Amino acid sequence: MKYFKKLYFYPEGYIRTSSDFYSLESLKENYIHLTNNCLQKFGKKYGMYEEGNTLSFDDLKSYLKINFPNIPIDFNQHLLPRIKDLIIDSFLACKNEINPSRRKNCYELLGYDFLIDEDFRIWLIEV
Repeated sequence: MKYFKKLYFYPEGYIRTSSDFYSLESLKENYIHLTNNCLQKFGKKYGMYEEGNTLSFDDLKSYLKINFPNIPIDFNQHLLPRIKDLIIDSFLACKNEINPSRRKNCYELLGYDFLIDEDFRIWLIEV
């Protein structure tokens, strides 16, 4: 019996933001460097910029358009394809390890964490 390994991509997601501006001067300040909500919610500036330090993909698109009007960056055209490529690459790297017992009707839900750097490059942080 053949077992097919398929990957389905859910097109909605969210962006976690920091409570403060990034700086290498404050390496011990967790609210600058870690965007984990379990940590951020204890920061003094939590929710100051976005409710719950969270942006939807649509909110991010608006943010990019408003804050970077001279840079032709489009989330759907430039960033999302790179996110999908990284997901596909990571899936291909481990697809033979998924469901090693070959159970029928088995599935895995994977959550991906990415970082968008100042040059709008996408980095895979963890799965």
